[in-house]
Parts: sequence; structure tokens; C-alpha cells
Amino acid sequence: MIDFDKAFANECEEYLLYVSELAARKYGDCPDIDSLIQDSILALLMRKRQGIEVEHPKGFLAAVLQNKYNAWLRAKYKNKILQFESAESLQEDELLWREEAESRDAEYAAVRRELGRLIRIYREVAVRYYVHGHSVERIAKELHISAGTVKSRLSSARNQIREGLEMEKYAQVSYEPKKMTIGIWGGSGLSNEPFSLVHSDVETNILILAYDNPTSVRGVADAMGMPAAYIEPLIDRLVEGELMGRTDGGLVYTRCFIQRQSESFGDIGAQEALADRYAEAVWQIVWKHLEPLTVREEFAAMSEKQKATMVLFVMHQALADVVHRCKPVDPSEPKKPPERPNAGRWLATGTILDVDPTQRCKYASSGPVQVGYAAKNDGKYDCRMFDCQSLFGEAHWAYGEFKYKCSLQSILRFYASFLPCDVETDNKLLYELIPEFEKLGILKRGGDGEVSLDIPALTFDEAAQYWDPASAKIREELYALLHADLEKAWNSRKNRVPKHVDESKHFLHTGAMGAYTKAQMLAIVQKNLIPYPVTVGKTPIIYVAYRKSEK
Repeated sequence: MIDFDKAFANECEEYLLYVSELAARKYGDCPDIDSLIQDSILALLMRKRQGIEVEHPKGFLAAVLQNKYNAWLRAKYKNKILQFESAESLQEDELLWREEAESRDAEYAAVRRELGRLIRIYREVAVRYYVHGHSVERIAKELHISAGTVKSRLSSARNQIREGLEMEKYAQVSYEPKKMTIGIWGGSGLSNEPFSLVHSDVETNILILAYDNPTSVRGVADAMGMPAAYIEPLIDRLVEGELMGRTDGGLVYTRCFIQRQSESFGDIGAQEALADRYAEAVWQIVWKHLEPLTVREEFAAMSEKQKATMVLFVMHQALADVVHRCKPVDPSEPKKPPERPNAGRWLATGTILDVDPTQRCKYASSGPVQVGYAAKNDGKYDCRMFDCQSLFGEAHWAYGEFKYKCSLQSILRFYASFLPCDVETDNKLLYELIPEFEKLGILKRGGDGEVSLDIPALTFDEAAQYWDPASAKIREELYALLHADLEKAWNSRKNRVPKHVDESKHFLHTGAMGAYTKAQMLAIVQKNLIPYPVTVGKTPIIYVAYRKSEK
């Protein structure tokens, strides 16, 4: 043992007892614990002999003891050689020592995980201080903040790490992420915002987690079981794109409305009953205005299936418009969607897919998605497409399953290439997919093998001069017929929408009439009122308008 000066012996005896008890309690897994104790006492003795005053000797000893122990740990793990030994060959104390060492390894790993979960302002000072050993002054200088702020953030970081080690925060989304689709009212941005903001289930579940109440970035990261370092950039992008927002205090919240797919169709039975009751009356109004147009040359030249699709398209647009007009509107609601970054103007709705895709509601639909293409530089479209996914036939949902993935504008140009207009396809690989379009009922092959469109197409002039006016008259008469019952149906449902959702009042009744438009059309088809053949599932509602070639 150390030969202490007699003048220091009595005082040192007290310190020796203190260090021995501390070492036995905290560092008992070290096989050479006596060396740790002696080195710690020796460090204090050397300070005394050099005339350096130690204000808090016990605190000094505790710090030296911990540093000596950490140095032993580093040497141990750096030089450790793993060898296979059977449990029977180990003494009981050796087994116990290894269990304690493995437990400590796990603790160190957990601390490293908690460092990654800290949000940026705490993580950047904690990593610099604890991992790289930078001083408070250096960190303050590099981050352009005060030393007091560094110390405050280090203290907060320690508290968060300690809290994280004591409790498990992973939520169900960490191992069973939810899936969600995004829909909008309005027009997307130049880079297809907001759709392009949601690349994976990670962004989807961030939006879901921050929907009911504003939450911290750390809270989102904890729930998802992911480091905040990876979550923060995604949230920053969602905030920049306006699908999320951030409070002055740094909490984040979701700005789009979110609903469950199972709740997005309202009372289907009541809507089907309404559709059945009005089927004949609705059809009489539709046919009264469309029948005079059936003798026009462009319509008369269509196949029976194309004629049926054209009628379905006009009916769909008229009914959808009437349903929307009957929705209760708060005076403060916007007349059009708000402007967004990158030239977008939209309100977004997220639909959580909580229904088995194989059991998808038959009224699930999308669109019509509208896309146009201008070949000439005169500010006018050369062709436009209205593509509606519904129970009547597969459309843009099916395109994603094709061998080649193309934009809807490429699809439109491909369709227009079969028409007498000045539009050519921009992707010739689509011609390899003609059999797939045939299966969907969009293209057909004649007896001579020639391929043509099997969906309706009208020139812009024909549509504007005859079909658009007829459609406007249909909408007004249908509104007069249906508005009382439709308004009552809308008011039968009221959603709980968080106030931080953009234009929250706009979504109070969303989903109440999710099935009616398709249900009304289906009732008319099932009563055989349309004088053209409609095969449900094989008659996709796609309509193309185009500018006729002058050649």
C-alpha cells in the first residue's frame, strides 16, 4: 500500500475509506479494484505535495476514480479477444463478471441510441462534448452561441438521455407502420407537391403522429423508434412544403386533414337508398339534354362502349358537382384552395388505408385526374384527359402495375397519338403495353389488327359548343331535384377536425357523401336505363378532348 506522510495520514484514512466504499459500490466489476483505489488516492496526494489546493477532495477523488475506471474499460474493450468457452469451464464469478460486462455494454449502446434521438440543437452540443471531447468554449465558438447556452443544452441533453433510458417510448407505428394515400382539392405544384413530399411510410406516419395534437420532433422520433437525426430533415421538408407546420415553441403539427378509409364513405346504405329512389328522375334529366347530341357526327361515329362511357362521364361530372354544391359551407371557407409554394394551390386530405385491399369498398374511387398537353406554343392545350378510377373500370390505379412507369401526361400523349391531332407519344415503350391497355378496355384491336382508342374523344370545339352547355343544364336541374335530400345527408355527419388543420371548417363534413355519386350511377346502370351497354368493371370512365389537326 501507499506510504503516506504522517501529517496527511489521519485525513487520508477518511478519504481511503470513502474511495474504497465508492469503488466497491460502483466499479466492483473491475478485477484490479485496489489499483483504482490506490491511483485515486495517489493523485490527491500528488496535488497536496505540489501545493495545489483541492477545494472538494471527495469530489476530486470520485472524478479520478471514474476516469481510471473508464480508462480500464477502454483498454479492456480495445484489446479484448473473444474466445469460445463452454459455460461449464467458467467459474461462477467469471460468469457473473461477464454478465455484468455485457449489461454495461448494453447500457453504453442505449446511451448512444439516446444521443441519436436528441433533436439537433441538443444533439450537436452533446456529441461534440461527450463524443469528441470538445470544451464548452470551443462548442460555443463553433456554433455561434454563448457558453451559457451550451451548458444549458448539455444539461437538457443529459436529462433527456436519462429519461429515455428509463422508459420505452416506441409506439405501434415503429413496428407496424400505417399506410396512407394523399388526395387534394385544387392543383399540385410544379414538382407535383404535395404528393412528392410523401416518399414513404416514414413521412406518412410522421403526419399521422402529429395530427391530433402538436408534438415535439423528439416525440415523433421516439414513437417511430428512429433517431431524430433522420426524422428532422423529413419534417423540415414537410414544413417547407406546408403539409406540416411548426409552433413558436418548436412543436410540429400536421396541416392536412386525415381520415380513415373505413370512415370515408359515410352511411353507404342510406346513400344507396337515396340513389335507388332518384334513379329514374336523375336519368330523365340527363337523357333529356344528351339525347339531342347523340345524332351529332362525332358521337355517332363512336362505338357503343364509347357512347356509354361518354354518357357516364357527363353524368359523373354533373352529379359530383351537385354533391359538392350541396355540402354545408361556412362563410369563412375559401372559395378556392390556398396558394402553396412552387405554384401549387391545394388543400390536402390523407386517407389511412385501414381496410384490407382485397376488401376495398366498391365505391372507392379517384379523380377524374385532369392532365393536359400543349404541343404548340400558343397557350392552348392540344389534348386533355379526364381519367377516373372507379368501380366502372380500372384506370390510373392500374397504370402503376405496368412494366414501365410513366407520367399521366405521357399516358395522355400516348392516347392522343391514336387521334387526328398533332400530338406524338414521348415514350414509344408504351406501345409494348398495348395488350395491357386492351385488358383495361381503353384500347381495342380491329379485325385487321389495327389498334384504336376504345374511350370517347371529342374535339375541343365540339365539346365547348354542344356538350358543355348541355352538361351545365343537367347540373342545374339535378341540383333543383336533389339539393334538399343531399344537404340533409351532408349534415348527418360532423368530423372532429383539429384547429391547426388548414381550413379546418372545410373538412367538418368530409366523407359523409363518399359513395353517393357512384351509387347513383350504378343504380341507373342496374335498372338498364342507359341505352348503351355498360359492363361494370370493364368500362373505365376516361374522356379525351383534343385539337383537331389542320393537316
